[in-house]
Amino acid sequence: MATKLLASALASALALAAPSLALAQSPLQLSQLRGGAVAADPVADGARVYLPTGRVIATWDYGDPAAPLRVATSAPADGAINGLARRGDYLYASWRGYDGSSGVATFSLADPDHPELVAQTEGYVEADDKFLLGLVVANDHLYLFDNNHGVFVSDLADPAAPQFAATGITSVPTQYGRITASGNTIYGTGRNFIGGSVLDVYDASTPELPVKTAGNGVDGLDNFSLAPEPGFVLGTGNQLTLYDLDANGQLTKRGWLDIPPAITGVHVGDYAYTFGYGEGLDAWNIADIDAPAPAGHFDIDAFAGRRGAHAGNLLLIPTDTDLLQAVDVSTPQSPQRASTSWLPGGIDARDVAVHAGSFVLVQPNYGLTVNDAQTLAPTARFEADLPKQLQARSFEQVAMSGDIAWLTSWGYGLVGVDLSDPAAPVEAGRLSFPFAHLLDIEGQYGYLTKWTNGGVFAVVDLSDPAAPSVVWQGTLEAQAWGLEVEGGHAYLAETKELNSPDYGGLRVFDLANATAPAMVAHLDDDCGSAYDVAVDADVSLLYLACTNGMQVIDIADPAAPAVVGRYAAGGGSQFTQVAVRGDRAWFADTAGVHELDVSDPTQPVQVALTPLGHQGAHELAALDDGRLLALGGGTGVHVFAAGDSGPEATPLQNKVPVKGLQGDAGDALLFSIQVPAGAAMLNVLAYGGSGDVSLYARRDGEPGPGNADGSSTRPGNSETIRIAHPEAGTYYIKVVGVKAFKGLSLQARY
Repeated sequence: MATKLLASALASALALAAPSLALAQSPLQLSQLRGGAVAADPVADGARVYLPTGRVIATWDYGDPAAPLRVATSAPADGAINGLARRGDYLYASWRGYDGSSGVATFSLADPDHPELVAQTEGYVEADDKFLLGLVVANDHLYLFDNNHGVFVSDLADPAAPQFAATGITSVPTQYGRITASGNTIYGTGRNFIGGSVLDVYDASTPELPVKTAGNGVDGLDNFSLAPEPGFVLGTGNQLTLYDLDANGQLTKRGWLDIPPAITGVHVGDYAYTFGYGEGLDAWNIADIDAPAPAGHFDIDAFAGRRGAHAGNLLLIPTDTDLLQAVDVSTPQSPQRASTSWLPGGIDARDVAVHAGSFVLVQPNYGLTVNDAQTLAPTARFEADLPKQLQARSFEQVAMSGDIAWLTSWGYGLVGVDLSDPAAPVEAGRLSFPFAHLLDIEGQYGYLTKWTNGGVFAVVDLSDPAAPSVVWQGTLEAQAWGLEVEGGHAYLAETKELNSPDYGGLRVFDLANATAPAMVAHLDDDCGSAYDVAVDADVSLLYLACTNGMQVIDIADPAAPAVVGRYAAGGGSQFTQVAVRGDRAWFADTAGVHELDVSDPTQPVQVALTPLGHQGAHELAALDDGRLLALGGGTGVHVFAAGDSGPEATPLQNKVPVKGLQGDAGDALLFSIQVPAGAAMLNVLAYGGSGDVSLYARRDGEPGPGNADGSSTRPGNSETIRIAHPEAGTYYIKVVGVKAFKGLSLQARY
């Protein structure tokens, strides 16, 4: 049973234990990032392949095609990568966030195995609604395509720091899924708003003034995608279609034939390979452009493959089921599987559990992976026996019951996976419950929700894993996004419905009769829509993630919950998440992970904010070993761990000034800021007020005269430090009074 504290005694009891000014522990730091969506084509360099996954670039060595090695993972870009291009010794990656942000990350290939992040910029246009579709190198220039603001170009005179200028193209109406180039010609392909497939052609002969020379549209069912190259376009969908592409960029349909549906097609010599929708890979002889002919079907698992890239004689196919297939096409009419690799972290991990010292990650398009808890490398993979259709799967959450991992599948229901042999997971049982979403387990019962086609809260008897059964179900009038079962009660975070005071916030069910939950409380104290819930049973507190921040709720009496503390994050994000461990809570929104000191839960205090790629998280998990996992879905699996404790310092937020500082001659004030990888410049400024101060900055240690990465000692209070390309880490900033000072402002920005 959890220790119970009454709300009236809570504040005074905690105030005695609260620290005065210094923090009890240093904030967690982002220590590892793996996985995430493959939303851009890989770039191959001989046997070396650069594969964008989420916010990072993974380097794979295919020197031995049968045993490829992932040799390195880069530092993260500021957002999920959706475009990748190479020019000489540099890789350029475009990224886009969910908050109107977009930018470009530059990686040096001075060490080809280890791309080094050397610059990032969002400054190609001043706007709050940036929407980068991708980038491409053409005519020795780098081009950005922004759906809302048009095309931008850099001449790459300084390849490590591209500088972009607007062109005469001020909008890009089609949301291209792929942008490629050949010489001075750029091709943009995608889908339009009525479901057709589009090929636009641009002439970059005058690099600073590219011109759109042609726009082509074809039937989107016949061709789900188009793959252009000089003089030729391959269309793939319910048809294999071959087109001429003339010098003016106009398509002319030549040969075609009906084929098993496919998402993607790749042209290799006289053959085309189609894959991605159903099972296997189909080969077609296209030597005669007017008469393509079947060449064979090959048993290679390329389901949900959307891209392909050449690396020598290999065709590489990353799939949305976390497989990286390498197909030997040296004999084009008889391709052979060279190897199958698993992508660490997966491409869209949604939830996590810990079992036998390993991470169990829910992978939405097929099931789960068992992963090494330190490296995130997958050690086992389970794919449920469900139809080869993504909508028939869509796994959402996991809850453990002994050695059984129970997964909710929106497309099916409940699937149990036996992990008693972690190296060989097998199905233990299943229950048809379409549109299943949330799940938690207490004892022999699972508590399950759904919303599609009507809200339901159900109880499932799991005592016989081979035959789970629904023993009770009731109606939910609002959508539940978070569920935690603790101490005989179920706590649901639910969304606001139609501005009604009867919905939104926290809903509590009494499980005294486990097979007949009774609703005992509803609380919406300025939360509105809630998306996640975390319970600290030791002190009877519940943490609720709302659109506008986090609430701390006293649940000593679950039937009478009361808000005792609040953290206002601002921004109004949806799908926020929360986790708690001891005197730390974490709240995630599109701004990132807010680490909060909750030693006094009535007054949560932010101690760190770490960006997550301008997207929210699907899940936050505070682990017993002191780490925190933030599952960003398409941005990857973020692992936060304790860094070096370092000196006591007041944390600064990026671009947020601290005002009203004062002190006597000889006084020193110490501050800190977390600087992410790839920052172009760290600027530290002291200004305003009266007196005279000196300013010092140093990474990972307290600075001072003769022991600083940067310093400023001019007379007065106007001091500036600039550190170009700062390494990632904690920078300590010291303000020293040369004379007495007051009214001083201090700001750090990167």
